[in-house]
Amino acid sequence: MKIQFILSYIKTKLFFFSIGALVGYVVFHPYTMLVYSLTGFLHDGMRFKDLFFSFNMTMLLMGGAFAILGGLIGLLIAVIIEKQKQIYTVTFENEKKKAALETLQQLMVTLSHYLLNANMVIGGMVRHCKRTMSNEDILYSLEVIAEQAKKIDAVMSALKKITEIKTVKYTAEGHALMIDISKEIEELLSKDQENAKKVSK
Repeated sequence: MKIQFILSYIKTKLFFFSIGALVGYVVFHPYTMLVYSLTGFLHDGMRFKDLFFSFNMTMLLMGGAFAILGGLIGLLIAVIIEKQKQIYTVTFENEKKKAALETLQQLMVTLSHYLLNANMVIGGMVRHCKRTMSNEDILYSLEVIAEQAKKIDAVMSALKKITEIKTVKYTAEGHALMIDISKEIEELLSKDQENAKKVSK
């Protein structure tokens, strides 16, 4: 992929250099001869029809100089166009990221309203059941439910604070992507555990 990019880059630059060199030789050189003729700088009294003399073998060195000049101008134009394309690409990507982030934030407001409210009810019911039940199997199940509810809270909190969307493959084999917030979730769960220990003391 990288080799193809380099080859494409070289081909583009060669194309612009060739076009510039052609314009330099066919246009710039005769035009300069015309200007010299009109202003009387040529001693042989050159006329318009004598412009074809620009392509004479004796003018090859001068024509080559103009061809090189035109080629360099062509390269400069190619570089400017490339820079403009890069700026446009970066701007477009930034706009896409901004739009995606705004969409995510709007989605989070909706999800927070429904999921966190539901999670709050689940947490309240779990705490109530723990106080009123003594069956170890049921208490263990309630503990699992409570832990998963905390994870949902952590996910929602992490998504709320997100400022840059980073993605990771959902599965190693598939092409589906998911937002990578695993580190943020772990930090929030760890902080929650520390707070729980402080309360228990």
